Amino acid sequence: MKQIVHLNEQIRQEVARIEEQCENLGRKLQGKYEDDFRILSESLMIELIREKKGKSASKEDLFLDSYNSYLEIGVEKNGVYYPNGYIPIWKCKMEMFHPVGYLINLNMSSLEKKLQKMIVEIYEDHRREREDT
Repeated sequence: MKQIVHLNEQIRQEVARIEEQCENLGRKLQGKYEDDFRILSESLMIELIREKKGKSASKEDLFLDSYNSYLEIGVEKNGVYYPNGYIPIWKCKMEMFHPVGYLINLNMSSLEKKLQKMIVEIYEDHRREREDT
């Protein structure tokens, strides 16, 4: 993650744009792989989570201390959600009395490849588990 020490409106807009692109990428990949997981009687879930100190936050909070956003990949099976991994997108915290941000240093293409690799690994693990039972 790259460190950003001068938080301004331009950075706010860039982070908001990246978070939105991440949400769209999550929906795209969730749709792409949903049939594969449906065969296993599971649902793939990819969501952008925004939180501040463990509680839900909004995108307007992104310069507040302890705000962070990440893509969470999980599987829902029999009505129970199982998180399998996450990729940090943005984190803001106070350092020496001023906010400092940390932003993912992957472009959308690299992020998509990383997410796809994680999804395929989760799918293969769940498929093997199913075969073993």
